[in-house]
Amino acid sequence: MQVKSNIDFENITRMKEIADIYKLTNQKEKYEKYHKNIISICDRLPKSEKILQYKIHSLNCLNKPYKSLETTNELLNINPYNMGALLNIIKHMKEGLNV
Repeated sequence: MQVKSNIDFENITRMKEIADIYKLTNQKEKYEKYHKNIISICDRLPKSEKILQYKIHSLNCLNKPYKSLETTNELLNINPYNMGALLNIIKHMKEGLNV
């Protein structure tokens, strides 16, 4: 089971890297497709800090702040001191104040 989990995590990492390349080359549809696939994979895997962090990142990339904050709460239930989760809350609070 650990081996499959590592393979899935490596696939998500590669998919994020590919999405980043598509963003840099202004290929928005492909960029969004990769992030949707990352979210789909994350939803099928057991929840862990790493998996939830990838899901949060992809939700933010797709401009889904509500879902991102919901997932952030899940992450904080696992680790209330997760810095990425806390920074995500601050990011969305700042964006809310600028509206």
